[in-house]
Amino acid sequence: MMKEMLSLLKTHGYKRVSLSVQKANYAAEMYRKIGFDIVRENEEEWIMVCNL
Repeated sequence: MMKEMLSLLKTHGYKRVSLSVQKANYAAEMYRKIGFDIVRENEEEWIMVCNL
């Protein structure tokens, strides 16, 4: 579902998308696998960006 959403955003002209995720959240690894990179972090969460 996330890959489909990223594709839709790209179709609508978006160049990149960001999200924040708790470090303890198992989904963080999925985000990395589909192309998100960590650009900032604090004690509890990562801010991640995916270039479309």
